[in-house]
Amino acid sequence: MAQLSSFDISGYGLSAQRFRMDIISSNIANANTTRTSEGGPYQRKDVVFKAVEFEKTLNDAIAEGNNMLAYENPLDDPFLQENANPAIMSVVVDKVVRDESEFKYKFDPSHPDANTEGYVAYPNINPVIEMSNLIEATRAYQANVSAFQSAKSIAQSAIDLLKG
Repeated sequence: MAQLSSFDISGYGLSAQRFRMDIISSNIANANTTRTSEGGPYQRKDVVFKAVEFEKTLNDAIAEGNNMLAYENPLDDPFLQENANPAIMSVVVDKVVRDESEFKYKFDPSHPDANTEGYVAYPNINPVIEMSNLIEATRAYQANVSAFQSAKSIAQSAIDLLKG
């Protein structure tokens, strides 16, 4: 069970960081978008993560999938009571928020989206910040891959011990 938890938690981390990389890529791609369907320039987006107790998530999924009893409190599980450990936390994407900072204005009276004074509103995106965020998300993704590989190696070693 603990090994499966490790795999699942790493999987949630991989999914969350991959989603973050998608949002960052969208920000970079729209760095010069001056017109959107909502009106005005593109607004930078950011991802908010939320820590969740993995045992509760796992028990809820088991209950939904198999119509089995899920413990309301994971510590009610007799196995977990015998092996009392602090709650194992996983991560999920809580929401995507828009950056409400000011747009960048550039003087370009010939641009179709220029205002009456000749200024064009550009997205509030700094490519340097987006690239550093992308590097950070990539490193976190790689760390989750390493954790997954370590759990896989431990599980394989346990299987090899049982064979021999």
